[in-house]
Amino acid sequence: MKYLDTNVIIYAIENHQKYGKKCKKILEKVQGSKLEVGCSILVLVELINVLKKINKELKKRKKEVLDIKKNIDAVLSLPIIWFDIGIIVVKRASEYEFNVNGVDYLHIATMELNSINDIITADKDFDKVHIVRRLDPLMTR
Repeated sequence: MKYLDTNVIIYAIENHQKYGKKCKKILEKVQGSKLEVGCSILVLVELINVLKKINKELKKRKKEVLDIKKNIDAVLSLPIIWFDIGIIVVKRASEYEFNVNGVDYLHIATMELNSINDIITADKDFDKVHIVRRLDPLMTR
């Protein structure tokens, strides 16, 4: 099993110029049960937050906004294993001293406590974390 970071989902939704196609292919593999992934429910929180920011920018540009509910429903329809953020995750995250942001500590703790070593993410900050291996979406097959 691999851990799926929020940016993979965002890049697929927004058709990111560099990562969009590869991230869509990753989600298609998840949908087809060819790739087993897990995520913290924090990914859903981050997803809503980013989609709200994208919609704010789209409104400024007088463009059609994204349907947040539809996008969340689509993500929830994928065969992803969802991990709760319990006290033990927060406690473990508070013990880290990695040079990444605090929110990522929760992802790392979720991975560690569920024996997941690989994270699919475009976020190069995860390269600084010696207990996980970052799999760049552009390099995944």
